[in-house]
Amino acid sequence: MTLTLDQLADRLHACEVDLEAHRAYLKALEYALGTLIATHHDPRQLLRGWNVVLADAVDAHAGGGGNGAVFTAAFQQALRTLNDELDCTALAATSAHQANR
Repeated sequence: MTLTLDQLADRLHACEVDLEAHRAYLKALEYALGTLIATHHDPRQLLRGWNVVLADAVDAHAGGGGNGAVFTAAFQQALRTLNDELDCTALAATSAHQANR
């Protein structure tokens, strides 16, 4: 089946719209996750749990697993960002705990 330029343009536009919707959804999840991290009752416990999940996530996606380079790079960047946020929150909780002693 050969597509016309108009059909290809329509398909491209549909993909762009879908991608934009997914970006918005992910951005909303990012804000929600940041709020959950910042307000967790025990940030150190959250970090310990995250470290277990992090190891599993890295193992699950090691070697590409059919994922492209863009997916892999974005996935690794997202994991680093989440890890940094969790580390900072746990460090602040530890410092606050020590200051209250």
